[in-house]
Amino acid sequence: MSIEIIPLHEQPEFADACSAWGYGQWGVHSTRTLDEARLLFASAAHGSGLPLTWVARHGDYPVGMASLADNDCSKRPDLRPWLAAVFVHPDYRGQGLAAQLIETVEHAARARGEARLYLITANQQTLYERHGWQKIGMVDYPERPCTLMEKHFARHDTPA
Repeated sequence: MSIEIIPLHEQPEFADACSAWGYGQWGVHSTRTLDEARLLFASAAHGSGLPLTWVARHGDYPVGMASLADNDCSKRPDLRPWLAAVFVHPDYRGQGLAAQLIETVEHAARARGEARLYLITANQQTLYERHGWQKIGMVDYPERPCTLMEKHFARHDTPA
């Protein structure tokens, strides 16, 4: 059985899993509550406006996610949009799913006419650098040091 990447709005019942992963992975280091995470992914499950979330699905089960968000760091409201909430279930890591999810969000951003994306990461800078992201600074979010990164899209990368 293969793994496919689908928009969350195609299987909105996966929103609860996305909320649990998001809060479980970053909640203790975030300004968001679990209820706010639920609202965020419930909004993404409707598929209109940002955030937009894609889910890696293996059969009937979600195994990973990534989002295109208007903002993912309240300390940098001047930057938009963001690659956010990249998560792969531990049982499915090492299979290139994070790369597929990152590329899916990048493609969606380019399709929306975006020239760049931003992200913050506490410990995955190398993963993103392998995919063409560059460090542009540091930000304490909310109180731990995170690497601020961006990716520019070449003009020819933008769909006609």
